[in-house]
Amino acid sequence: MAWAAAGLEARLSVELSVAQAAIGVGIVWVWATGSRRLAQRNAQLAALTAQLEREQELRAQHAVAREKLAIARELHDVVAHHLSALAVQAGLAEYVFTSDPAAARQAVVSMGSSSRQALEEMRGLLGVLRTGTESPDEDGLYRSAPGLAALDDLVQQARASGLDVTWAVSGHRQPLPSGVDLCAYRIVQEALTNSVKHAGRGARVCVSLRFASELLTCEVTSRGGIAPMAELPSSGLGLLGMRERVRLYGGSLRAGPRAEGGFEVVFTIPLAPLDAAGGA
Repeated sequence: MAWAAAGLEARLSVELSVAQAAIGVGIVWVWATGSRRLAQRNAQLAALTAQLEREQELRAQHAVAREKLAIARELHDVVAHHLSALAVQAGLAEYVFTSDPAAARQAVVSMGSSSRQALEEMRGLLGVLRTGTESPDEDGLYRSAPGLAALDDLVQQARASGLDVTWAVSGHRQPLPSGVDLCAYRIVQEALTNSVKHAGRGARVCVSLRFASELLTCEVTSRGGIAPMAELPSSGLGLLGMRERVRLYGGSLRAGPRAEGGFEVVFTIPLAPLDAAGGA
């Protein structure tokens, strides 16, 4: 209205004064609308940036937690297995120290072998920790640990702890991915450790590996045995760790008492690539 009044005051026609006022108001309207939209876009971008920063932080925390879980799992398997074997072998050496010096000497030799292997695995694991935390080296973690190729040494250690262990492989043995190889080895190791802890000396343990074109199946069964000479602590994390390992590679695990007596651990791991639903 002020613009139109100014036009009339300047002796312009009514039509020209009104048109001039409408054009001025339109320009102001367009400028105000653009400013409002720009402010809205800036607010949306600020909110999106904050959300992305939170998601990035959560992803980083998840990666760290996942790496801590993998390292904790490795530490549990290495420490629990080797220290349990050392405790049993030390008890055996003390038990037969005077009555059977040869058996006591063999137990001491086995203790040295178990401790050296534990140191080697711990050294490899610590080497992974020293690589830094920004990009965890999972491949290095796998390379630092043994696989099924070292199963015979694992069986010998179990025998030195007083178990009667037999093992067999059926099917066409094939190279395994490093993660699957480590997973299978650690589960067998944990099953033998539990046999040492709970079944005791003289327990008969059978380890059976079956290779198929797309599936690895393993059974570890134990029965008999006498009560262990030393009470070994148990955290209950062994079975939980086995299930987590198998689930990581899309497999399944069953662990529990057998109908005919004893205890069994049976697990399967697919060897073919998983589909998207399976978490490849």
